[in-house]
Amino acid sequence: MTARIRFAAISLAVLLAGAGVAFGADYQENFAKTVPLKAGDAFSLENVNGDVTISTWNEAKAEIKALKVAERDPADLKEVEIVVEEQAGAVFVKAVWPKHSQNIRVHVDFDVKVPEGVRLRGVETVNGDVQVTGPYSAVKAETTNGTVEAVDTKGDLDVETTNGDIRVRSVEGRVRAETTNGSIDLDQVLGADGVEAETTNGGITLRLRDPDKTNASLRAETTNGHVIFDFPVTLKGMRKSPHELEVELGRGGPSIVLTTTNGSIKVTR
Repeated sequence: MTARIRFAAISLAVLLAGAGVAFGADYQENFAKTVPLKAGDAFSLENVNGDVTISTWNEAKAEIKALKVAERDPADLKEVEIVVEEQAGAVFVKAVWPKHSQNIRVHVDFDVKVPEGVRLRGVETVNGDVQVTGPYSAVKAETTNGTVEAVDTKGDLDVETTNGDIRVRSVEGRVRAETTNGSIDLDQVLGADGVEAETTNGGITLRLRDPDKTNASLRAETTNGHVIFDFPVTLKGMRKSPHELEVELGRGGPSIVLTTTNGSIKVTR
């Protein structure tokens, strides 16, 4: 690059910066609100673009924090509204985009704390990840394009995504996990009400803390893949093939159903 061209480039960058044009920058706005909520109440959240993280604490209130980020125009931040509705025994949070939002480049990331024992009636986003931790009475969480993760939770768990993985670890309660394009990883999830996991394009891994002390009735089935155990099991007159296995672990008990189309299923320690 000649000195004249280099000087012209630097001059142009200075002019654009002086005019308020940022390179690779974004614009942010914080949101925070605290509302009364107690154990046994319901909490719901709807997002479109952005991640959602929810955890529990020992407070009789919900703390709702959000970060709005505009990629192009700071004026876009005002176009996306965060609505918090309080009802008897319930709180509903929603990020609202304008009807004609094709040119609104904004995402909203939520970080929420709710009391232990709250029922997560529906925690949803479309383009983003969902992460849930803590003891609840029940959890329903889903996204379309993103990962769902639930860690150290109590209460029945229902998680779903379309394009993304599901990771569940240390859950006490019934577990239902479903994705279309992604893998499912289940670690220490066996409760009294069983486990159901299903994917179309992806594998499933189930980790048991102590297989020798596990009592369950397990069915694993894949179309294009294999069913793999890394510890010995006893078949009691049940079906076994490279693609399907039905077996009782220990004395039998809660139902474990693992199903995929394109992927393998592994049950491991």
